[in-house]
Amino acid sequence: MIRRVVFLSVFIALMLGISTISHAQEVGNTSPQTSDEMANIPDEYIREADRIFNECQAQPTLNRYFNCECRSLAFLDKRIELGPFAEPTEIGLSIQNECRDAIGVAGDAYNECLNKANRFQTPGIDPEEYCSCVANSYVKTLNSVKPRINSYNIVQYQTMAYTACQRPNARPEGSVVQ
Repeated sequence: MIRRVVFLSVFIALMLGISTISHAQEVGNTSPQTSDEMANIPDEYIREADRIFNECQAQPTLNRYFNCECRSLAFLDKRIELGPFAEPTEIGLSIQNECRDAIGVAGDAYNECLNKANRFQTPGIDPEEYCSCVANSYVKTLNSVKPRINSYNIVQYQTMAYTACQRPNARPEGSVVQ
C-alpha cells in the first residue's frame, strides 16, 4: 500500500511539474524523486512503513490525533535518510510530532461537552454553540501547540478549551465542528 501511495505521489508531482514530493518539503527530508529511485527502495523499508501505518490505524489514540498515512510516509522518509542500521524506535522518536492531525477528536470532544452541558445547562448559553467552540478550540490547540499525547495533557487542553469558550465571542478561527 505504501509503495502505491509513494508511486502515486511521484506521478502526481511529475504531472504538476513539481520536482519533489510535497510531504518531503513539509518535513524537510529528501524523498526519492523519480520512479527509478523509488523502485530502489528496499521492500523491507516498504513493509516497515506499512506496519507503521497499520499500527497507527489500530491504535485509537494514534489514529485520532495523527494522520496515519502521513506518519508512515514520514517514517519511510526517515528510514531512507538514516539507512538500514537505524533502530525503528529511533526513527519513531524522530518523527513523533510530525503529522499531527487532531481532527479525529473533534466529534468526541463535541459529544462529551454536549453530554455535560445538557446535564448542567447554564442560562444564556446555547449548548451546541458552546460545545462547537470547545471542540474547535481543543483541536486547534492540539494541532498548534503539539503537546505530547498523554492523559495529563489531554485533560489540561480540554479544560483550557472549556474555559476559553465561556467568554463571549470565543469561537476560534477556522472552526472544525459546525
